[in-house]
Amino acid sequence: MKDRRVLRGQTTTVQYDGALNLIVDDGNFNDAWRVTKFLISYNYPHDSSAGSRDCVGVLATHQDALLHPLLPTVIQWNWEDRRQIAWTSQAWEGDTTVGHWDRGVIDPQHVIVRDLWIGITSALATSTTVFNYMVELERVVLNDNQSVMALIQETGQGDF
Repeated sequence: MKDRRVLRGQTTTVQYDGALNLIVDDGNFNDAWRVTKFLISYNYPHDSSAGSRDCVGVLATHQDALLHPLLPTVIQWNWEDRRQIAWTSQAWEGDTTVGHWDRGVIDPQHVIVRDLWIGITSALATSTTVFNYMVELERVVLNDNQSVMALIQETGQGDF
């Protein structure tokens, strides 16, 4: 099995299509993944008619960890929630200039055993606004004890 994997594609924002499931549980709890890179961007960087293309993204091990509890049409960045494992953003200056491309923050202690979800929010996105994502993963082999601990961590700790 490969030790590295790159997941890349396109999605719309959570307010239109919900979160996107990137990894589906294969039932093998000893085979896990760690995120090493997480990037997002608008699909057409030189589209001056698109309005704001500032966007924020989050990766989580559970779909319900992505959405803001009071505004379920946008994602939240909740660094206390252990189910969220990576956060990134991209800001634009003017119509065609990337102003700030954030390499993101990735929790160095996370391990993905089951599912990985991505959510992206943009202030002025429409149902046809498309965003790119790229997630680089490295394989982690776990023994049974490590697997149990990773599953507990994936579930989260505390009341959310």
